[in-house]
Amino acid sequence: MLTLQHLYIIEKITSEGSVTKAAEKLNLTQSALSHQIRDLEAASGVKLFNRIGKKLVLNEAGQRVVSSSQKVLPVIRELEAELKEMREGKKQTIRISTECYTCYHWLPRLLIDFHEEYPGTDIQIIAEATRRPMEYLEAGKLELALVNGTNSNSSLHFEPLFEDRMVALLSDKHPLASRNTPLEFSDIHSETLVAFQISSASNLLSPDLVSQLSPKKIIYIPMTEAIVEMVRFGMGITVMAEWAARQYLSTGGLMTLPFRSEIGTRHWYVCTHKDRSDALSGLVGRIQSALLGTENPVMA
Repeated sequence: MLTLQHLYIIEKITSEGSVTKAAEKLNLTQSALSHQIRDLEAASGVKLFNRIGKKLVLNEAGQRVVSSSQKVLPVIRELEAELKEMREGKKQTIRISTECYTCYHWLPRLLIDFHEEYPGTDIQIIAEATRRPMEYLEAGKLELALVNGTNSNSSLHFEPLFEDRMVALLSDKHPLASRNTPLEFSDIHSETLVAFQISSASNLLSPDLVSQLSPKKIIYIPMTEAIVEMVRFGMGITVMAEWAARQYLSTGGLMTLPFRSEIGTRHWYVCTHKDRSDALSGLVGRIQSALLGTENPVMA
């Protein structure tokens, strides 16, 4: 079988015009290069050179090899350059996802400084991984996920961020909007609850929590923004983490109300593989700086 080394050799002999000069460029002795040429011809199964005196001249088969190597070698060299940039942290794509929510309002601000330090690194949001971020990480389809739990996979690394504080998001024209005290679960019994759901097996609100709220009707929607717009127009209320709800309040027509009892509190983590690049570690650090729990552990 022909190898890349064979292609490099025949390319160098052709460009240098002699075995002697090619051997010098390849840091080989002339006898070693002659041995490589014999291996090359044995691998291809045909003679590639005509020997005219002390000179090697490509024959038809050799010219075919050169013609193909001129297509193959530039691609290989480009790949090698890309891998080198990735190895040195100069070029990389980091795929991220957030479990349960499809909102990333916190991301653009921290990317400004990140891209100044890692200009060759692209960040991609993998929305479909919202369903199963841990599976995507384990399968190598994500580099980073924000998740609300841990597992025992020894190849993954979890770093704590914050806790959820669940609140009700509702229209500022809703009858409950005038309330100045926290909600009771019973306040939801007569309401339509618009809840986040991507699949029948992936709901933001647990069955126990839904049972406690016991709404009159539940409408499941797979997009956070669509849920918010339905709530804004009085088609129901929703329950979500305060950090997820807060970004929508500035657009008007909405408000949040806390519950008297803590509901659905969850611990959030940033999860990556333990073996990670400098750029990925840099992104994790920025996420921690932006989101790590403080006196008010929410994504402001």
